Amino acid sequence: MDVRYFTVTAPAPWNKSGKAKITVRTGGAYDMYACVGNNRAGMSTDEAWALCVALGNALTVSFGPAPDWATTQQDGGKQ
Repeated sequence: MDVRYFTVTAPAPWNKSGKAKITVRTGGAYDMYACVGNNRAGMSTDEAWALCVALGNALTVSFGPAPDWATTQQDGGKQ
């Protein structure tokens, strides 16, 4: 599997820039790495799908539909 990177920028009022970079890398030592700032977690494909479903369920139920900034960022994955 080729290594690909998918990145979005989220509002982050707690840091100087006011933004946080969220990156997911596919391929490499783990099927997927999720990186938020300097924190990263490697996971299998099944674990990544479970995280995606759990986050989607929790966010929709707790906060409603995704905000515009979240739905307008699609980079297609950079190699």
